[in-house]
Amino acid sequence: MKVAVIGAGNVATHLVKALSGIAEIYQIAARTETSASQLAERVNAGDNAGVRCEVLTDLSTLRGDMDLYLIAVNDDAVADVVAATHDFPGIWAHTSGSVGMDVFRHYKSRYGVFYPLQTFSKGVDVRFNNIPLLIEGCDPETTARLESIAHKITETVRLTDSATREDIHVAAVFACNFANLMWAEADRLLNEQGMDISFMLPLLQATLDKLLVKSPADAMTGPARRGDMAVINKHLTSLPHDLKPVYALLSDRIISMFRKNTDE
Repeated sequence: MKVAVIGAGNVATHLVKALSGIAEIYQIAARTETSASQLAERVNAGDNAGVRCEVLTDLSTLRGDMDLYLIAVNDDAVADVVAATHDFPGIWAHTSGSVGMDVFRHYKSRYGVFYPLQTFSKGVDVRFNNIPLLIEGCDPETTARLESIAHKITETVRLTDSATREDIHVAAVFACNFANLMWAEADRLLNEQGMDISFMLPLLQATLDKLLVKSPADAMTGPARRGDMAVINKHLTSLPHDLKPVYALLSDRIISMFRKNTDE
């Protein structure tokens, strides 16, 4: 399978690594030559079936004989890439959770979505074989082809339409991005005491481990879960000014969630 990748950021980096074992990466295109070159060097240093991966900064120089054109760029740049490229006969797929498949309509003949449900950072390895890949295609044949590719790099593949994928993406923002914000704020509070978030890694791991046997609601603990207003008010008194409304909002949300369950 011949592949061209448009993008050289976090998602592209990890997808290229995963796809390198089952495909030949012929081209990597990015806005800056530096980022594309760094990713191409990794491809060329590995087993790419003797193919020399080419670096592009001009989308007009994309080859027309690729089997898969994978668009792994920021969400707000997907439409621009789609509009700026030729309708080559290979499959075009973007990797976004929030961009609908219809972004390709009127521009491409064969297209779909190849969305990995994971947080990616360069330099942080992930086990791709257990990452969910959400697949959507413009027709049954394209869907089947994308699904086949996905099954070669991960054990978890799910067919979803654009609306469902967007709902899943919103859930991922709550589960990952918002949770990470809370860890960042906890890290800030710990820094004031000469510590950092690593001090709480056993607590965080235990929290995640609970999800293997309990729902998040059933696993909830803490002063808001107990309705302990004395502790909550004490925390509000000691917190920095900018964190008080955040703490109060989240505590109120927990209290109302369990009050509702009790009322029911």
